[in-house]
Amino acid sequence: MTKQRNAALCLSISLAFAFAGCKPKAPVEPVPAPVAIAPAPAAPPAVAPAPVAATPPPVSASADGVDLDQIAVISKPMPPFPFVDYPENIGEPKQQTKASDFDQLHLIVGNKVQAVEGRFRRLVFELADAKVSRFQALRDYAKAATDMGGVKVNASMPKDEAFQKVNGAFTDAMAKKLDYPNENYSYETYFFPTPTGRKWMLIMANDYSVRVTSIEEKQTASMVKMVTAAVMKSELDSKGHVALYINFDTDKAAIRPDGKPAVDEIAALMKKETALHLSVEGHTDNVGDKARNATLSRERAQAVVQALVSDGIDGARLNAAGHGSDKPLVDNGSEEGRAKNRRVELVKVVKS
Repeated sequence: MTKQRNAALCLSISLAFAFAGCKPKAPVEPVPAPVAIAPAPAAPPAVAPAPVAATPPPVSASADGVDLDQIAVISKPMPPFPFVDYPENIGEPKQQTKASDFDQLHLIVGNKVQAVEGRFRRLVFELADAKVSRFQALRDYAKAATDMGGVKVNASMPKDEAFQKVNGAFTDAMAKKLDYPNENYSYETYFFPTPTGRKWMLIMANDYSVRVTSIEEKQTASMVKMVTAAVMKSELDSKGHVALYINFDTDKAAIRPDGKPAVDEIAALMKKETALHLSVEGHTDNVGDKARNATLSRERAQAVVQALVSDGIDGARLNAAGHGSDKPLVDNGSEEGRAKNRRVELVKVVKS
């Protein structure tokens, strides 16, 4: 058997055992049949490949995206996060890993950009180090995703006309938002609806390297304690403004239920201080399109104003503004910094 054939089998076998969390025993007799990439027994099949899971039905995508809620929940258990690992022959010195317990990433779903929050792990390795072709690597990781029950949900790639028709011209800012290195990379988004939450895999490869990102969606508690009405008054009297961290749905202006208590505190303050007028001003981090961030920050400020009006506050005492990423409190270089910059500020308006 040639060295190239041995290398191809090595990748398939090693990926299979990345799921099972153990190392494969050396096969008695290598065979040319492909090895199924799925949770497997301690030794690979010697004569024939393991049965392949049924291919999920194609997902209907349009300019409006994909209705993820219509995709059936996966009934079989998935391997533990991060689901897949490096090929067996990629030792630690050759592994290029990036991970976070909580961050926001952006994926293509249908022809639209979908924001996803949770923990992630990205593995990157060189094809030459793995001694496999781009085709082999893409085939094995894609099969791993589908064998776990994943459904491919992107209808286009970042540089495709269909994607740009929905999202605008592909720019450096969009490339950064999608973490898409260059147009030579392929792009495949796999979605895993499980009983314990949504999970994702993003697979990219060019002629030299492979990038696989595993994501497990989750919410995280705000790192900042809620500011009470009394604290708001003190800050407004001494500084003229106060920063609040009101939770919104990702990339939307809808206030989450856990953001409502902060709005209630604003209302309590304004009901007590009947002469108080406020400018509610939204701010974002620097991730994503600047114009979109400006619009989103304004819409979030308006959502807070509307919630206060619904709570009985006279709208004439309020106005809304959005500054996008133009006025950061701290550097956006870390997730902690970006979280601190994603805020709503109350600014005291002095009436003459």
